[in-house]
Amino acid sequence: MGLRQPIRICGDLNKEETMSGTDSAGHRPLVRKRYSQAQRLLHIYQSLANARGGLTITELIERTGVTRRTLNRDLALLSEDHFVRVLERDNEGHKRWALLPAGVASSITFSHSELFALYLSRSMLDFARGTELHKSMRAAFNKVADRLAGSELEAMALARKLYAVPDAPPVGVTSDAFDDVLNDVLTAVLRENQLELSYPDSRSGQILELQLDPLTLAYYRGRLYLIAYSAHHGRVRPFALHRATGAQRLRHTHAQVPDDYNPERHFSGQFGLFGGDDPVTVRVRFYGTAARYARERLWHASQQTTDFSGGDCEMKWSIPLTPDLSSWLLSFGAGACVLEPAELRASLRDELRAAADRYDD
Repeated sequence: MGLRQPIRICGDLNKEETMSGTDSAGHRPLVRKRYSQAQRLLHIYQSLANARGGLTITELIERTGVTRRTLNRDLALLSEDHFVRVLERDNEGHKRWALLPAGVASSITFSHSELFALYLSRSMLDFARGTELHKSMRAAFNKVADRLAGSELEAMALARKLYAVPDAPPVGVTSDAFDDVLNDVLTAVLRENQLELSYPDSRSGQILELQLDPLTLAYYRGRLYLIAYSAHHGRVRPFALHRATGAQRLRHTHAQVPDDYNPERHFSGQFGLFGGDDPVTVRVRFYGTAARYARERLWHASQQTTDFSGGDCEMKWSIPLTPDLSSWLLSFGAGACVLEPAELRASLRDELRAAADRYDD
């Protein structure tokens, strides 16, 4: 990767290579053209420059008139100097060779760890497969891949080494419908236009036509959420894009961004994506394996941990009470017990008792 080096020519430039053989039908001797290595490399370069979709080894042999062994040696030299690369295999399984793009951008270098990070980011967007966002991410990665020799990228085996485990995909959401919503939302966020969003009410299920001031596109647990000010709700709140049934960017409008809005500050006081009322003191006792898991992570900036003999621990936070917090605590089952506040303790106790009753039934 990096700045292109001059093509390295091995051997005597004036020495010519003579080969003979038969044509494809095996009728008469075939006298192949004589080339110095410099001429061969130039001919390969020109042939690939005129082939928009690249060329296979067989097609290059037909154009250059040299043997497969010589051609492979020349391609290896061009590949090592970052002039050519291998494209993905075609429908018949044949490798296709193509030129690396020229210009200033080709001088940009990438470390393996940077390439790993970009590939992992691409795999995280698999939930949006089929949308323009996913296609754009793949195109961006392909541009980076163009800076590498094809054999080097293939040898890295990134598809095996890096994988983002997908979350459960939403049911009944087609990629075309999601793509239509996502494209308008993306454009509205980038151009700071207001947005009309068709969105189901969480209680009645009725579709609301909301006019929003979009602020941030957030990624959370394998989903995209739009953080926007909603006049209908009178506050900034998240909207799950896979639930939206339609979106329309309002051209010639300007989204109103609160002076004190900052996504990092907005989420810092919350436990997860969804906000709540004013923060309260929450104390939870964790037991056994649940305690070992809980103490491994900083769940909120206000977290305080007290360890007890036997491996148990107690955690304390200053956070609002939210559905995210309740579902997270319930996921521990008997491994966690809320000590305060009393209303959260009572709420989770009732949920667990109702769950136990269902199992009894």
